[in-house]
Amino acid sequence: MATAQSATTPTTPPDDGVSETKPYLEVWGDTVDGRHLAISVVVGSVVGASALLAAQAFFERVVSQASLAEAYSLLVGIAACLVAGVVCGIFIKPKRIVALAAADAESIDGVITMMAEQRQGLGALADIPEQSRQELHELGLYEYFAAAEAAAAQKEGKTS
Repeated sequence: MATAQSATTPTTPPDDGVSETKPYLEVWGDTVDGRHLAISVVVGSVVGASALLAAQAFFERVVSQASLAEAYSLLVGIAACLVAGVVCGIFIKPKRIVALAAADAESIDGVITMMAEQRQGLGALADIPEQSRQELHELGLYEYFAAAEAAAAQKEGKTS
């Protein structure tokens, strides 16, 4: 398990226009609210342990072999932990703020140039599936890749 690291992530500003920051924890590469993480851990532990103990008491009376009673109890405990995870996921909503920003032509060209310099290069637009071409058109990126492909072909024509 990764150690929790302190991180500060801006939250959406309140209606009064004053921006505030809220402390978050970074766990396994994800940023989480520490209070909600603690609540989820407690809920999962209580539900899982309660289900395990109840199932153990039940299966010890119903099943003749102790090893089978333990195995069934563990399965019930694991299922209860999964249910607790789903319940916590429903009631504790994600805190991520997804900000979509339009990239300028210069930064897009820079990324395409960087991709072209990699070992596999850019390839050809004609080689990609039609669905991928459609997505590039929808995102407004097709023209950038077409221009880069034309420039590469022109550059190769001059060097040959």
